[in-house]
Amino acid sequence: MENDDIHDVIVVGAGPAGLSAAYELTRAGLNPLVLERTPAVGDVWRNHYDGVRLNSGRYFSALPGSKFPLSAGSWPSREEVVRLLETFPSRGGFTVQTNIDIARVNYDRERDLWVIISCDGKYFESRSIVMAIGGCRIPIIPEWEGMESFPGEITHSSKFKSAKDFSGKHVLVIGTGNSAAEIASRLTEYASSVTVSGRTPPYILPKNIFGIPLIGIGVWTRGWPSAVVDRILIFLQRTMIGDLSAYGLPYPSRPLSKQFDINNVVPILYRPFVDDVRAGRIKIVGPIQKITGRTVHVLHAMATSPDSSHALITLEPDVIIAGTGFRTGISKLVQAPGITDEKDRPLISGDQEYKDAPRLYFIGQINPLSGLLREIRLEAERIAKKIQKQLREDDNENF
Repeated sequence: MENDDIHDVIVVGAGPAGLSAAYELTRAGLNPLVLERTPAVGDVWRNHYDGVRLNSGRYFSALPGSKFPLSAGSWPSREEVVRLLETFPSRGGFTVQTNIDIARVNYDRERDLWVIISCDGKYFESRSIVMAIGGCRIPIIPEWEGMESFPGEITHSSKFKSAKDFSGKHVLVIGTGNSAAEIASRLTEYASSVTVSGRTPPYILPKNIFGIPLIGIGVWTRGWPSAVVDRILIFLQRTMIGDLSAYGLPYPSRPLSKQFDINNVVPILYRPFVDDVRAGRIKIVGPIQKITGRTVHVLHAMATSPDSSHALITLEPDVIIAGTGFRTGISKLVQAPGITDEKDRPLISGDQEYKDAPRLYFIGQINPLSGLLREIRLEAERIAKKIQKQLREDDNENF
């Protein structure tokens, strides 16, 4: 199929990463087309649960040409983020097409073009492409033995909207990431009981240190050896959070850098979770072993070492909320063999290129301690400059 409308650059995704990339590409003199699978710009945050706020703080969350106003407070709310995102296209002077769910991204080597095909058959061609689909594209719910026999509801944390929806319920939250912890804590106000099931003890860190967001420490130590940063974070957890072993949350046995490489889970920064655990409003148990009807069999405690084992206990929840992460889906979406690792994460990021996929870039896949939004802002500028240079050189060669 031929398409006379060949774009200089297409950005897939209109979340913070895609909008930032499009803004910088426009500043570089290009005319990006942004394709977004949801009905409206800002939906990626508009659909988050009630009460969610940025953990990175107002100052460290600025995007290209988009600072949060002082009125947003120290920790901008969901509504403040949505307002910033939905005005991006008009402020940046670029176009977003919504309701475009991408099925395949192929490189046409003979024509040296990228071909993008949507699930409903729409067809786009571009000289370069920026994948801004994020790392939370496909929710994962584990296949627990016997889960089909569970009579209650099993849902992913990405579907969670309001704790009020679970009034009077006994809720089992799976996972020890920041979202799972915050959801569990919010549920304590309405649910009859809240239990958190995890495989390994999480890192729990203060959201701010004497008024400075933890992200500031991450920016300060960005280029430091991981072993040094790990020791700093362990010190912060021990001195500012304290020992929660008596409540089922011992200190993690692995350094944070290694634990993140394994499970890609960020530390818990939601302090009310710690208070709720100490007060007994949240019970901590180990991972699910099997489900038989309404009965869920879990280990009594989380593993503190690879060979540790614990006795089984049983729970009878009404609802299971799986805060068990996501897959990117990149290996199926982008037809470039070898571009992802065994966890489906891209081997390149920012302005890096893959040898068999020229002018293909990924943004928003790295979530360092220095903050995802800050990383996006830096990546967007580098990617725009790289694409501008490449297209200019190609045009000069063909002149």
